[in-house]
Amino acid sequence: MESLSEIIDVAKNFKGLKRKIEIGEITAILGEHEYDDAGFIDLGDVSIVVSTDGITEDLVKSDPWFAGYYSVLVNVNDVVVKGARPMGYVNVMSGTRENRRKMAEGIRAGLDKYGLKLLKGHTHPDSSYEAIDAAVVGIARRVAKGNTARPGDNIVMAIDLEGSFGVKGWVKCFDSTLKKGTSELRKMIDSIISAVESGSVKASRDISAPGILGSLAMLCEASSVGAEVDADKIPRPGGTGISEWFISYPAMGFIFASDDESLVSKLRASGFSAEIVGKFNETKRICVRLGGDRRLFMDLSRESVFGTH
Repeated sequence: MESLSEIIDVAKNFKGLKRKIEIGEITAILGEHEYDDAGFIDLGDVSIVVSTDGITEDLVKSDPWFAGYYSVLVNVNDVVVKGARPMGYVNVMSGTRENRRKMAEGIRAGLDKYGLKLLKGHTHPDSSYEAIDAAVVGIARRVAKGNTARPGDNIVMAIDLEGSFGVKGWVKCFDSTLKKGTSELRKMIDSIISAVESGSVKASRDISAPGILGSLAMLCEASSVGAEVDADKIPRPGGTGISEWFISYPAMGFIFASDDESLVSKLRASGFSAEIVGKFNETKRICVRLGGDRRLFMDLSRESVFGTH
């Protein structure tokens, strides 16, 4: 059985988390300091919500179809967790003709699955590298930001566990979407949007490449809070070790700050495995419990996910 210190060591030294430290240098130049999954423009009755993400080069090389599909999925998650209904998609793709065709086929599958409109694309036919970078635009009646978690809020995690693993380079994807129909995914997406619109969600972030604890740390750092988490309460597929799961990328995984006790049941009703896994606090320290053991994951008063200090 894994010890908690071993679990923490794996999660903290995971490439998906450590590479985020490069963000701070760029945001210092650009003046972006919210560190959210998506940005938005408030138009009064609604907000336009936009996210952009690039797919890792090793994933593009190993499975260009999957990379194209996930260029849709990851950006959909980013706008949905903010409370926006995804509407349109744009991309820039580079690579060989064969890989570009495979990426395009994956993109088409993603657009069909999520019901998005292709707004614009750009192709580099003569690049020396393989890449797919994309953005999704959505519309929200209410936006849940990623820097508004407060001490005392419950930490709610909602993850779709009806999936399977596929290792693509260093990214360990746990996909639960490919075998689902559009109506099933829409029901799950609707439950998140409804939770945000109702005010049940005070802050939010999706679980992405930095892993479960890494994604929680980003939400904590952006909100200037700490967290106390029970590792055993985090939804996890049967037969999967905790350390393995903590560095995985669930296709549909989300973290919410909430004081609404009914949020968990609402998310479960749509198909998520959801639990209150802990609470946010004022310490800026992220601590994890497992059985009778308790360990520090990050001290955000001294460390930074984003490389800000």
